[in-house]
Amino acid sequence: MIDTDAITRMVEEQVAKTVKQQVDTVLGADEWLESLEQKILEYTQARILNKFSNATTMPEIITAVKDSVAKLFAQGSIPGIDQFIDSAQIKLSVDQAIENFLQTAIEQFTQDPVWQARVEMLINQTIAYETVSRLGSIDLNPVIKQHVDQGMDKFTDSILKSFSSTGIKDQATKTELTVMDDVVVVENCLTANSVEAVDSVRVQHLVVTGSINTDNESWSALASNISKRTLEQLTNEWNDNLVNQVVKQIQDHGIDFEQVLVAGAKVIDGNQLTGAVTESKLRSVGVLKTLTVSGAANFNNNTVNVLNKRLGINTDAPEKALSVWDEEVSIVIGKHKQNQAYVGTNRDQGLALGVNRETQLEISAEGLTTIKKLRVGLHRISHETQVPGWSGNKGDIVFNANLGPDRVFAWVCLGAHRWQTLKSAE
Repeated sequence: MIDTDAITRMVEEQVAKTVKQQVDTVLGADEWLESLEQKILEYTQARILNKFSNATTMPEIITAVKDSVAKLFAQGSIPGIDQFIDSAQIKLSVDQAIENFLQTAIEQFTQDPVWQARVEMLINQTIAYETVSRLGSIDLNPVIKQHVDQGMDKFTDSILKSFSSTGIKDQATKTELTVMDDVVVVENCLTANSVEAVDSVRVQHLVVTGSINTDNESWSALASNISKRTLEQLTNEWNDNLVNQVVKQIQDHGIDFEQVLVAGAKVIDGNQLTGAVTESKLRSVGVLKTLTVSGAANFNNNTVNVLNKRLGINTDAPEKALSVWDEEVSIVIGKHKQNQAYVGTNRDQGLALGVNRETQLEISAEGLTTIKKLRVGLHRISHETQVPGWSGNKGDIVFNANLGPDRVFAWVCLGAHRWQTLKSAE
């Protein structure tokens, strides 16, 4: 609650002090006394002039009076205003008037609710600011932590020494139950009249000393699973024993294949497989004298395929009697039309013929044929850029590959190294 009387006294003291300082300043100034003396002089002169207002020599009298009064004041013959006025009395009167005025103003202020609310707000703001500033400079964390730790220690000691609950009776002398996130550990034996698990129970070693309820779905599933595994184990053991007995019988006495029957027919008759064997997955055979295949035949992972009287190499879809693929290139050999064979390619590809791994004849995809060396009958036909320097046969023709103004277009061999120049007509 705000003490309005204290605030009122504080304001009154401050205002009174300020007014007193201002009055003392005015009374102690020479300008104020000079102004007062001037007003007295003017009043005196005015009274004298009134007395002599009918005189004919008024201007001279006025001048003489002014000069005389001025001399009297200058000589000190007429006492100053301070001799007639008691400054202490004036100061007392001013102080009393000011005090009365301030008292009235302060009473009005103290009764004004707006002024009281404003003063209260300023005081609250000042107190709040000072409080926050003082608290901001003090580190309260250690103090708070100390009190909290002390409280927790007392609470922990109280729980450990005198913990009790209606449903819990703690008689343990060491840790028997550990509670952690996602798991609760019972350090030793757990004894209970009954245990019910909502989801599942995992047991490392299960020992049942009483009876088991078999009239439930879980027991049926368990019994079915045990029966199935037992049957599988017995079946596997029986098969293994049977195989071992058969192997031992074969090792000791061998196999009489003529006694092996398939669908009532023999599999082997003498040294031949009978017709009862229609399929086989033999991986290797000896030398075959004859082999008859009816239908498609595949050799070496589709490297060779025989299908409908056609042979495909690296393809399972031969296009002619013989179809050979080498990566993206295809070569075929087969019938082209009546009484005409075909050797070439069925694709948009070029074809080259050569010897010693060098191309001698090349046919482009557009059909242009290029022959490096050509002989027609007994005569060779070739090209050079100058007179041939090699030995030829009579009639060999060499065309000029670099025609010039001399009009030489070819050379014909006259035998050995003799060549006749052939020119075109002018």
